[in-house]
Parts: sequence; structure tokens; C-alpha cells
Amino acid sequence: MSLEDLIYRNRKRKVATATPATHEARNKLTVASVTTVAVAKSKNREAANDPASIPADCIGALQSADGGLYLPWGPYLSPDDARRMRAELVGMIEALADLECWPWAYRDEVLTAAVRGPLSALMPDLHHFTGRLTAARAVR
Repeated sequence: MSLEDLIYRNRKRKVATATPATHEARNKLTVASVTTVAVAKSKNREAANDPASIPADCIGALQSADGGLYLPWGPYLSPDDARRMRAELVGMIEALADLECWPWAYRDEVLTAAVRGPLSALMPDLHHFTGRLTAARAVR
């Protein structure tokens, strides 16, 4: 939804998007003041996309589509890498379940959580289950 669409909807509904501190201030808000705030935010976003406005301590950071700067938390993973790692995780969980004689319901619950979990949990899960599987094989 574009800025113009938001302004049109606000004018049509006569709804202010700001959150004033008091009820009296809420009654004083107009669509013009909301429009001014929206335009200022739009200009700030454009300024954030300007390479000259990047702070010195953020040089080298990646920039998202909306202009925000971020540092990746880990290595780049292609979709094929993620699928391969998920398959390895499933294999580890099944092997551990066989070694430790897990009930089927528990095995299904752990597998569901591992397969449907967020990508950010994939590497910690691999680390966790690698350690548990190594320990279980050492005991046998």
C-alpha cells in the first residue's frame, strides 16, 4: 500500500495514525498533521538509502530493501544447503530415537519441531543432536 493510499484512507475515515498522550490532544489531530508525519518518515527512509548517510561504524553492513542496516548472524545458506541440513537433522534425530528407544509420539513431536522450526534454529539443532548422537553411540 502506497503513501497516497494511506493518506486517502485516513482522510476517508478521519482516523489519525499517531497515538497522542491525552484525549484532548487526540481531538486536535488532523489529517494534515498525519500527512506531514508520513511525508517526513518517507524522506527519512530515502535518506537512509543514501550511502553517504551510513555511519562510519556500519560500513560493510548489509542494507535491506527498506533501508535498514544489518549484519548477518551466520554464513550464507542457499535453499539447497538448508534442505540438505534439514535432511541430516532428520537422520540424526531418527538414529538417536532408535538408539534411545523413544516412543513414536515423542519421535514425531521432535521431528515435527525440527522440520517446521525456524531457519535460525537449524544450526543449533544440528549441534545439539550431533552431540547427543555422539554421546549415545559412545555409550553403546
